Amino acid sequence: MLNKEFVMDLARLVIAAAWADGRLQNEEINSLKDLLFNLEEVTGEDWATLEIYMDSPVEPQEADQLLERVLSRIKSPQDRDFVIATLENLIRADGVVSDEEKAILEKIKEQASSVEVGIFAKLSKMMKRSISNRNQTYKSAAQRESQINDFIENKIYYQLKSDRDKKGIKIDLPEEKLKQLCLAAGLLARIAAVDSGISDREKQTIRDVLSEQWNLSERQANIITEISCDRTLKGLDFFRLTRGFFECTTLQQRKDFIKSLFRIANASDKTSHDETEEIRRISNSLKLSHKDFIEAKLTIPDEQREVL
Repeated sequence: MLNKEFVMDLARLVIAAAWADGRLQNEEINSLKDLLFNLEEVTGEDWATLEIYMDSPVEPQEADQLLERVLSRIKSPQDRDFVIATLENLIRADGVVSDEEKAILEKIKEQASSVEVGIFAKLSKMMKRSISNRNQTYKSAAQRESQINDFIENKIYYQLKSDRDKKGIKIDLPEEKLKQLCLAAGLLARIAAVDSGISDREKQTIRDVLSEQWNLSERQANIITEISCDRTLKGLDFFRLTRGFFECTTLQQRKDFIKSLFRIANASDKTSHDETEEIRRISNSLKLSHKDFIEAKLTIPDEQREVL
């Protein structure tokens, strides 16, 4: 098992690299959060620590200490592979890995037991490019739909607002609660879409969950279900979807919600292996424990699950 401080030091090192030039705009911070949020080893409490760390620049001396600590903690092939895999996942977030970035990764791998002068500067440049490219994706979206800051809300919440104005739909929920509802609907639809499309039975179950948990009318639940299913089939950003839901819910709300995901998975035939694994991935991203995941899975009877 990986040492928790080792994981946290690596996350802090990535943040320090992003801060290396002393500037990190709000949009860049959001992009950095996207890149780090789904480290499975980071808990909800750990995430709060990292958010504080993102609040102000990291001094060069502290950054060098972080790099030295990360490299000195690499004691096994598992540790080394974790560092390389984490950095690879981060730089691949922009969809492109340059030859320069590949060379930096190889250099870090080679220097697993000692600090090489200049490696931090190269890591900083690599991280800045990944953050910048990811941020550009959301800037482009913001130019099209400038009223919405969050990309996922932009795709579901924004369309709901537009339809609400055009069709005279009224949903008596505070705006923040409505945003939470849209994120939840996106995750429900994501599970429904795992096994080749979204069936009518799965859509009906999504409507049922939304009606029961958010006290929506049949018409309101149907509109949100159709929007979320349509947007999910076109593609939604997993990182923004899970991080957004994590940040606007309590631990108990997230535990209860995982049970709703299994309810969607079981709407058509048995809960499949792929659906179970996708719910596991969402559960991990929502910083829930393995115990929380198992408790939710056990709400589905054994005979209705392909995987026990």
